[in-house]
Amino acid sequence: MEASLALEKRFEKVEYMNVYGTDSQKVIVEGEILLPEIKPDAVKVLQTDSEILITNVEVLNDKVIVQGEIEFRVIYLSSDPQRKVASVSSSAEFSKTFDMLGVRPTMAYEVKDDLIYTFCSLLSPRKLSAKAIAEITVLVKAPATVEYLADIEEDSIKYLKEKISISNPRSTTEEISKREILEIPQGKPSIREILRCFARLSDRNIKFDRKKMTFDLKVDLKTLYSPDIGQNPIEMVEHEVLIQHTAEVPDSPDDVEPVVKFYIKSFKVLPKTDEIGELRRIEYDITIEAEITFHDVKTIEPIVDAYSTAYEIKDSKKLLNIEQFVGKVRHMHLLKDTIALPIEPEQVFSVSGRIEVDVIKPEKNKINIKGVAVVFLIYLSKDQQDIIKNTTSQIPFDVKLDIEGVEETDRAFANIEIENISFSIISTSEVELRIHLAIEAWIKRALSKEILSDLELVEEIKKEEERLASVYIYTVQKGDTLWKIAKKYRTTVEKMVDFNQIDKEEIVPGQKLLIVK
Repeated sequence: MEASLALEKRFEKVEYMNVYGTDSQKVIVEGEILLPEIKPDAVKVLQTDSEILITNVEVLNDKVIVQGEIEFRVIYLSSDPQRKVASVSSSAEFSKTFDMLGVRPTMAYEVKDDLIYTFCSLLSPRKLSAKAIAEITVLVKAPATVEYLADIEEDSIKYLKEKISISNPRSTTEEISKREILEIPQGKPSIREILRCFARLSDRNIKFDRKKMTFDLKVDLKTLYSPDIGQNPIEMVEHEVLIQHTAEVPDSPDDVEPVVKFYIKSFKVLPKTDEIGELRRIEYDITIEAEITFHDVKTIEPIVDAYSTAYEIKDSKKLLNIEQFVGKVRHMHLLKDTIALPIEPEQVFSVSGRIEVDVIKPEKNKINIKGVAVVFLIYLSKDQQDIIKNTTSQIPFDVKLDIEGVEETDRAFANIEIENISFSIISTSEVELRIHLAIEAWIKRALSKEILSDLELVEEIKKEEERLASVYIYTVQKGDTLWKIAKKYRTTVEKMVDFNQIDKEEIVPGQKLLIVK
């Protein structure tokens, strides 16, 4: 190449998180639960719920193996007249392999689990059948650096730049623990056996100030237990635990508000004796995990296309694979429903529920979430022959939330929690339910874009080799842009705009354009 063909070029580098693969698969776990010898015989299953625990994730060459277990927790009606209601728990393991071409053991990963369905039935007085369906989502990524062409100093070269926003998420986790012993209120009997405890993170206040975060949290606890004495075969007590915690975040970027997600990682419940030796205290040991993410957004303007009006060129391109953070929203949604009970209730002991999500769908500037709230009631009936009753109700919801900039091809995520369930007995056979849903939704966009990493001039175009006349009439085709047409005929967008007296990009299929070279 002659010295006159040398180019003045400017290159820039950007660091980003390269997404190598993402996949979702359903896991079906089935098994039998054998009652331990210390447990009474089962007559009827009253309530079943499950929890997913990911125990191990292994990233190998071209695949990811996720291992975990699903814990089934069952409350059942027993044949023991002194211990009318009992509980049992059991775990079943699972392993799932995700084929992902290009992933390697050194890469980072994210795993998200969602419980879709859980059910338990009675096979015999000493054996239960349990089934659960979960969806496991895996994303594998690794940091990468790409050098791109940012500017070219040559009059004959026309280039197209594109603004690309790159979100570099920086995540850290903070464990928040609290242990507290609380009293059973006066008027309630002492504990024979704790059947089940439901924990809800009902209030969360976050303050972020110069590399420090302060959390003020409230956990609502509902503990269902079998009483030692008393007429009722089942009792429930409500407590709340307040937690204050401060976390240092020294690596947080300036002027970027964090996105914080809370998970109740574990909680243990133990009955404790009081001063006179009665089981009238409950020890709650709670661990909450706060996932703190800073989306540090950078905007780059790489050259994505180029041509020369005077030279043949040779360009080199690289594929930029990134995941963009589009936006998030948090919303409180109220569900109301009236359910009919087959037998008149004397007292409702337990109301609990879980969320089953059917659809998380991105739409234009919106996210659509559909599902059902599955609600379980255990109540005391006025039928002395069948005094403890249970019922299950499914309440559908269909929520559309506004998030500016969402496209239908984006990836949508949602975390939905039941923040509170309340009820009112409105007649001899009807109960009104009010369910407060805390919905947190966020949108990500997978972007694959070719960008120019280098460009060279090959040789000057000779006039006699030009195949096109100096003036040409062109009919605009579907998908055309002025840039594409100008590149094809080695002219410039500016010449086409001036000669045809049009505004930029205001062209439609079928339109005639005069092209002057």
